Amino acid sequence: MSSLSELQEPTQYPLSDAETCQACGNSPTNHIVTYIASTFDIWQGMLAYRLSRYRFFTRFERALRRLSLSLDRLNYSLWHTLGIIRFGTDSSRAKTYRSQVVWEEAIQRGIPMQQLRFLGTETDIYRAHLGRWVYFESLPIPHELPQTAFQWIDDKFLLYRLLRAAGIPIPETESVTDENAARHALRSCGGPVVVKPRAGSRGRHTTTHVATEEDVGKAFRCARELCRYVLVSRHLKGSVCRGTLVAGKLVGFFQADPARVRGDGVSTIRELVEEKNASKHVRVHDVVLNAGHADFLSRFGHDFDSVLEKGKTIDLSHWTGRILGGETWELLDTVHPALRRSLEKAAAVLGVPVVGFDLIIEDPEKDPATQEWGIIEANSLPFIDLHYLPLHGTPSNVAAHVWDLWGEGGTR
Repeated sequence: MSSLSELQEPTQYPLSDAETCQACGNSPTNHIVTYIASTFDIWQGMLAYRLSRYRFFTRFERALRRLSLSLDRLNYSLWHTLGIIRFGTDSSRAKTYRSQVVWEEAIQRGIPMQQLRFLGTETDIYRAHLGRWVYFESLPIPHELPQTAFQWIDDKFLLYRLLRAAGIPIPETESVTDENAARHALRSCGGPVVVKPRAGSRGRHTTTHVATEEDVGKAFRCARELCRYVLVSRHLKGSVCRGTLVAGKLVGFFQADPARVRGDGVSTIRELVEEKNASKHVRVHDVVLNAGHADFLSRFGHDFDSVLEKGKTIDLSHWTGRILGGETWELLDTVHPALRRSLEKAAAVLGVPVVGFDLIIEDPEKDPATQEWGIIEANSLPFIDLHYLPLHGTPSNVAAHVWDLWGEGGTR
């Protein structure tokens, strides 16, 4: 099981040991702030999940969202009058590439779109004129559409329970808060596990292929740095993929693999990496070996000086994507129909207008019934830009489908 790391083509690069926390990968975050925010999100999400079964809560949540949007418009208007905020019109200054592809699609459709700048600093808040100014964070989702599940969708364990009940493949998973429970979960899963924070994104503090009680304790402590609640899940073999769904339909399917080397019976892993860097595709970044690679390889009994037998292929990390030496594909046109149906069924269970599912599967173009696979998490604000810059395959214009949610107001 791996982690999607290729989230912003222009700005993310491999990191050396001295630059940041290796467990955060190329998306460093403040551990204390993230721990507090993630733990609070779990509590809030569990409450919202329980309340969502009552009709009054759905109505209350929708009314509260309308009120919040009205207050936002008033506040932004006041702040603009006071000179606290300004609105920019240069799409190249978008805070994220995800927002940039949305903005570029708006330009193509003739939709006025502007970026909110707070005291001269660009933010990921925007507004678009669709009969009136509509404010949003990165993705323009009509507030009239059902959004209750957004309150808890990023909680991986709640997602597991809901999708498992609907018959959708999910790896065996337990939520734990202490090391003894993590060790018990390792034994109950009956094999290697993945240990990660119950809330969070970009694969931060995730440890894959954990097979011993010593390693599961170390992995638990690592994940616990970012959230009080830790997930222990059965390890799945295969590529990490992102299926993005808009209005319940699969509109993008991205596959990412980690950097890999193939043994020749003579060269060390370090030497194989040097050869790989010398012959890689121009759009693929060099593999920069660091402590994270060493820790990953150690769980397979290897180090940088190990000589691989001829023909043996191994991953160098659980991080995937071109910026870390791997490869990527966009496979929307060739993903197996049964896998497409499963993802669309999962989207229907959640009932939200936009969602990105991360899943592990060995070959998404083959019948999933012949493989062990599973959805590992859902993203309420998915990085749709993943589908625009694959190394192989035809890019998918997901932003067009997002704007189509607005009906005539979002069409050309």
